[in-house]
Amino acid sequence: MKKLLWVLINLFFAGEVSAQNIAGSWIGAIAVGATNLHVVFNIKKTSDTGYTSTMDSPDQKAFGIACSSTHVKNDSLVIGVALIGGGYSGVWDGKDNITGTYSQRGGKISLSLVRLSEAEKAALTKDPVRPQTPKPPFGYFSEDVEYDNSDKSLHYGATFTRPDGGGKYPAVIIIRGSGTQDRDGTMMKGHKPYWVLADYLTKNGIAVLRVDDRGAGKSSLGPDINSKTSVDFSYDVEASLNYLESRPDVNKHHVGLIGHSEGGMIAPIVAARRKDVSFIVLWGAPEAGGPSVLAEQYANSLKQQGIDTLAVNAFEQLHLQILKMFATSADEQTLDKNAMAAFNVWEKAQPQGTLDALNIHGDMTDKILKNYNGMFKSPWVRFFVSYDPEADLSKVKCPVLAINGQKDTQVNAAENLAAIQEILTKSGNKDFEVKAIPGLNHLLQTANTGQANEYEEISETMSPVAMNIISDWIKLHTK
Repeated sequence: MKKLLWVLINLFFAGEVSAQNIAGSWIGAIAVGATNLHVVFNIKKTSDTGYTSTMDSPDQKAFGIACSSTHVKNDSLVIGVALIGGGYSGVWDGKDNITGTYSQRGGKISLSLVRLSEAEKAALTKDPVRPQTPKPPFGYFSEDVEYDNSDKSLHYGATFTRPDGGGKYPAVIIIRGSGTQDRDGTMMKGHKPYWVLADYLTKNGIAVLRVDDRGAGKSSLGPDINSKTSVDFSYDVEASLNYLESRPDVNKHHVGLIGHSEGGMIAPIVAARRKDVSFIVLWGAPEAGGPSVLAEQYANSLKQQGIDTLAVNAFEQLHLQILKMFATSADEQTLDKNAMAAFNVWEKAQPQGTLDALNIHGDMTDKILKNYNGMFKSPWVRFFVSYDPEADLSKVKCPVLAINGQKDTQVNAAENLAAIQEILTKSGNKDFEVKAIPGLNHLLQTANTGQANEYEEISETMSPVAMNIISDWIKLHTK
């Protein structure tokens, strides 16, 4: 979880938009918990009947995302975006409004768009000044690099930084959280946490490689992106590891991984396969398992909407029970049967006040099944929910630092750090540390509530206290 970690959007399609003046930029907002995420579609006319589009997510500082298809017919618009496994479908009013549905990886949500002027669009790229964003001169060596994976099917863009001078340096790869991010982790009105951390580590004698995700920056999208899971992304990390170890200024005996959020799940997958990983840092890692993490995130979202705590807790238990069925369901039909059986038992046991608070009335079959089927159809979500983190983390014998903010509302610090400690203790890892830092959130910012809607309002990108803990621990383990 970066941005809004693993928040799942439910989706459905409407229809194909009209011809005259539909070219231009269109903006709408998706409500995710207590936060609005803006989406912009930039439509360009290429011929009498042909159109192309790009998509922007300005709050996450993702611009120019290629759309795989754009179809305009009469007053109907359909845009496909392969990167998100969905797109947009709507009806144009012939003027400045489009009403329709946004879809993403098996989810759907209503989304209305309004036309953007050029001045309004330009304003979207302007950010508050973030005091920790590095500024030249950096006082260290920085190089933008590009490289391929072993079979040349993927190309990566990255930035490598190391202290000035000769010699070989210990090095780390920063593995991003869920979703598509550039190498800096740019999000939430200009925060660049991976660049801020890389700058701090490099100034403390540690080389850092930070890499664009597939489809972002200089990294290619690669084939069949909608079928990819965290395991596929772990091989991207291996390609970066191979690149690092090819550099003459890197100490091959001291190369490690820093995994943030989903990256904290990917790092142990890589370290379990590659014995040349000399240490890993798990930053807000979801090692208690996908069902627990998603159930708690959903419960937190309901609480943010003001729903009664007893009702939220009751639904969280049902949600957790159904999510755990993903791992043992061979197909949708099996999941449907078991999910509805669990729901019916749960519903009968609830007081009317709980059902009213959750707006559960009448036959809920279609709504329940549509939600879980959408999740089940997404290979990424199905893997995340079915994956047992112990399978790989128990094989990790290198030193491990697990760090969370105590106010993390996306990956609960107490539950996930306890899971990491239990797994590593049971597997006999002799060198690990778990640390919850008071007052910090999922991004390791000094926070008030810890909620995701607060991230962009905090001027600090990453707590120096947290960065110092990470830096000192790495230096101790790379002597």
